[in-house]
Amino acid sequence: MVKILLVEDELIIAADIENMLSKMGYEVLETAMDYDEALERLEVETPDLILIDVNLGGKKDGIDLAEEINENFRIPFIFTTSYSDGPTIERANKVNPTNYLVKPFKQEQLFAALEMALFQLSKSNSNEENRAEETDNLIIKDALFIKEKYRYTKLPLNEILWLKADGNYIEIYFADKKELIRNSLSLFLEKINKPNFFRTHKSYAVNLDYLSKLESTSVYILDTEIPISKSYYDELLKRLEIL
Repeated sequence: MVKILLVEDELIIAADIENMLSKMGYEVLETAMDYDEALERLEVETPDLILIDVNLGGKKDGIDLAEEINENFRIPFIFTTSYSDGPTIERANKVNPTNYLVKPFKQEQLFAALEMALFQLSKSNSNEENRAEETDNLIIKDALFIKEKYRYTKLPLNEILWLKADGNYIEIYFADKKELIRNSLSLFLEKINKPNFFRTHKSYAVNLDYLSKLESTSVYILDTEIPISKSYYDELLKRLEIL
């Protein structure tokens, strides 16, 4: 589940936004009311996105907080504010928010802003021919985000056991579930760019962190047997010898 930190100094507005986020299926961390509280929250837990009110109470406002986030945390954020005047927007744009929401806003506007932010974050990993599929599955940092109706589900890449290509789709296997995304296996492996993911066959790739046994025609990921072709077997042997 996507984690969101809300930084908002108005309790009624904060409760309303928290309610909208929860209805959309996002995990809402404990709301911070000012600059200092926000930094305290960030020292304890790392959200995937931050919603920041520009006009926070105290000496430092939301734009000051955004500068600190850019410098020390590198977490994407969306500004929320009651002000849409030129000077405020100009100052806010200098810290590169992923989006900007003017209060009051509806749940549909918040959803659109969050979805656009997630898509923009994954853009660096996408290429033009695969852009359409990326609206339904995004790769950001070390996680895969799968769109389910009106929300994204976050799946850490290091929890993937193996992958199986099935036409234009990939079956992604975890310890307790299977997910299906539209993509080619080659493009997916290229995008995640993780050395522990190893292709064993034209239709299979595995996470070597879970490798339990290797045979001439098979690899075992925990207790599951996965086929491996001769060329990939030789390549894997060389890699294991180096390790």
